[in-house]
Amino acid sequence: MSQPDQSLAEGVCDVESGICALPGDSAPLPGASAGTPAPEVGLTRITYVTDPICSACWILEPAWRSLTERYRDLVDVHHVYGGLLRGWQGFHDAGNGIRRPEDVAHHWDEFAQLSGQPINSSVWWSDPIDSSYPPSIALAAVRRLAPAQEEAYLRRLREELFLDGRNIAAPELLEALVVELGLDVASYRRLIENGEAESEFERDLVRTHELGARGFPTLILEGPDGRVVLHGWIQPDRLENTFLTVSGATRRPLISSIDDATERLGTGTSLEYAALTGHSVTEVEELLAQAGATSRPVGKGKAWSPKPRKTP
Repeated sequence: MSQPDQSLAEGVCDVESGICALPGDSAPLPGASAGTPAPEVGLTRITYVTDPICSACWILEPAWRSLTERYRDLVDVHHVYGGLLRGWQGFHDAGNGIRRPEDVAHHWDEFAQLSGQPINSSVWWSDPIDSSYPPSIALAAVRRLAPAQEEAYLRRLREELFLDGRNIAAPELLEALVVELGLDVASYRRLIENGEAESEFERDLVRTHELGARGFPTLILEGPDGRVVLHGWIQPDRLENTFLTVSGATRRPLISSIDDATERLGTGTSLEYAALTGHSVTEVEELLAQAGATSRPVGKGKAWSPKPRKTP
């Protein structure tokens, strides 16, 4: 891979701002979308600048999943992967006291405590991630192979990392998740080996720069009634209200039924289920347990898996 500008190479996450920032001076987002075509009539385009190891993006998941599950037919989502961590060689973030992978674990624990979204930070002690580029390239391959599965693949990567503490830069894990989603693994390998996936990711790095996105998550919402840019992890109400403003859509109800919620979310944290249903965390945990969902501890929180549905 050709090396991008160092300003796009690696960054860290700030607890106060809720942003995983790239180093370098901040740059304003352009007034237009840097070559992005207008959204389809009736749809709101959401350009989501992110990275698979971005902890602030993981904390956004309750708001993000609540919005996309309830308004999926009204949004056109495009992910852009900006390359949060090229590698550790020469890396030093004095402001956040991060010199080594182990330092990230403490940083993630702070994010979890502040947000309530549980994080398993053990990967930074047991099997540190050397770079976020391999999972980003894998995501680019899935985009080329099966665009409709890209978001599901990204979610599974985040579950493996933030819930299970696994190194998502490991090639065998990246390929196993391709198989899990039922995709053609031979075609996936070909995209990785012939460099097409890498080239796709390089275009995302350029796109991140063109958009002026200096941190993750950055959400650019463009709809019939306007355009708004959001930075950092935000509360579900703010994300939904922004979407309604630019889309002109009518507000939809929350998914109060736990059965419906588990059908939509599958594996999810207590906070994600609370955001989708409108119940408190305590209430939603009681309802999930009553519905037969199984939980497992993640940090100081819980992740839930729905009760398997009987096949006819």
